[in-house]
Amino acid sequence: MKTKAFEQWLKEQAQMVVRYRQVEKSDVLAEYNSLKEVVDSADFKAKKQQLTTTRYADTQEAQTMVAYKQLRKKSSVFFYRLLKKAAWKEKPEVAQYLALEEKIQTPEFKQANAFWKNKKRWFTTPESQQEKRFNSLGKHADIVFYLQQDAKKITELESYKMIWADEFDGANMADTWQTGFLYPTADFKADHSHVSEQQAYVKGQNTKVSGSAMHIVTKKQNTTAPAWHPTKGMVTHAFAYTSDVWHTIKAVAPKVGVLQAKVHYTGKAKHVLCLTTAKAQHALPILSKQVAKGEMIYTLVWNEKEVVNYVNDVEVARGKNPLAGENLHLLVRSYLPENTKATGKMDIDWIRIYTNA
Repeated sequence: MKTKAFEQWLKEQAQMVVRYRQVEKSDVLAEYNSLKEVVDSADFKAKKQQLTTTRYADTQEAQTMVAYKQLRKKSSVFFYRLLKKAAWKEKPEVAQYLALEEKIQTPEFKQANAFWKNKKRWFTTPESQQEKRFNSLGKHADIVFYLQQDAKKITELESYKMIWADEFDGANMADTWQTGFLYPTADFKADHSHVSEQQAYVKGQNTKVSGSAMHIVTKKQNTTAPAWHPTKGMVTHAFAYTSDVWHTIKAVAPKVGVLQAKVHYTGKAKHVLCLTTAKAQHALPILSKQVAKGEMIYTLVWNEKEVVNYVNDVEVARGKNPLAGENLHLLVRSYLPENTKATGKMDIDWIRIYTNA
């Protein structure tokens, strides 16, 4: 997935959770669920089955009309109707005829008979209207959306809360950032370089915030700066290039979380964006696979057992978590390895950190 599309997808995921909870509380879903309970009930299904499959000829009303018509043909009934002799009312067939005639003339019988004669009788019932309303609600955009979602996924997404973010919307780096490496005490010189690398770190001089992004430039510039030597310790060293290193003093996730950053590179300098500790013995790199073709969204997912890296929506690395249970901080820097002569720039549009711990 391209970065722009992936970033839009991330926004839609957040919007999806909000919309899901809104629909969950809506009157339209309450009505839909209420009607669903009705139309899914055994009584409802049985009544629909009866009204849609019963033949008129099999109903009591039809059988009453058949009996009535048959009695009309009887000779005793014929002569009674012709002569109107009261004494004939006592004859069994006439008595039956008169009783049926009285019955079929009642409003109740006429209504029932007309109902059962109607082949589309189901559609005249209140239950049919309930079913119609239920089916109509089933096409409602909110209901379609709600039913398409995985409730477990929604709950999982909702469990992640943003605990730290920098959108770089100001004119300067936020107070949560400090130049230099991350060390446990102020006794260690944080603002230094390494003699094994080609760049000096210049305390934020090669960093600016503009256009809602952080820009670290690695450029050709002769200078001297403190540098760590593996046998001599801290020395003053001459460099032909300069760049910057930053860390956050705020612990951003103690055990589990998701870190995402939108990053763009130019040039051939190397770059680091990672989570680490003040001991600096290990790091969880988010830039495990640096892609120099346009902006990319890098994601680091970590828990107490493993770390997983993604570039946009593609998994690129997976491994054990060497910093399980540690308080983690951000470290950002650009550098030139030994014998490398190059320039470059790292642009970070935003960094966001979530956790469900």
